[in-house]
Amino acid sequence: MSRFRYVISALLFVTLLATVALSFGCTKDQPADETTGEASETPPADDGEEPSDDTVPPTVDPDADDGSSDEEPGTTPETITVRLYWVSAGENALGVERTVPYTQAVATAAMGELLSGPTAAEKTTWPAISTAIPSGTKLLGVTVDNGVAKVDLSSEFSSGGGTFSVTSRLAQVVYTLTQFPTVDAVEFYINGTRVNVFSGEGLILDGPQRFEDYEDLLPVDA
Repeated sequence: MSRFRYVISALLFVTLLATVALSFGCTKDQPADETTGEASETPPADDGEEPSDDTVPPTVDPDADDGSSDEEPGTTPETITVRLYWVSAGENALGVERTVPYTQAVATAAMGELLSGPTAAEKTTWPAISTAIPSGTKLLGVTVDNGVAKVDLSSEFSSGGGTFSVTSRLAQVVYTLTQFPTVDAVEFYINGTRVNVFSGEGLILDGPQRFEDYEDLLPVDA
């Protein structure tokens, strides 16, 4: 009987040890299950390219502030007067005043009026007024920053004409934009690309153009 009890006790002890060992093995850290389907957040790959600095004027929004107005906040006149520069008697840029609805985007408004050409009444003045800017030229954008007006025009602006014609059309834009106290110089773009060599005449534009760069075409004020 004593021996039987001893055998039973030994079996119970072995069973207890086995149970403890099994429990310990189940609590060990297990490797992560790669088949769980949980997606890890991976940062986007760095291609090494810096964001480009978009210096091209934006698409024209006549109601947006293009940076050219120096009006104090809260002052909203009904109209503003801009001076447009044409070609007079085939040799001199001529400044003619035109009244347009008030806007803070005065440079954009002035360029829009300039590209629309002289009115029928203006064409009958003396000396005769014409424009060297090719028909169909579109304003793609204009912004003013740190005294420089960046004006973006369609490809028609650089097409055709001899030296006088292409120089005059540049002068028309420069005179028209530098009338504003916020603009000291004009940087030209064609279809979003800054111009270094202008038109088939090969005029070198080595930086923003200033009023004095066209002193041979000094305007005759009407």
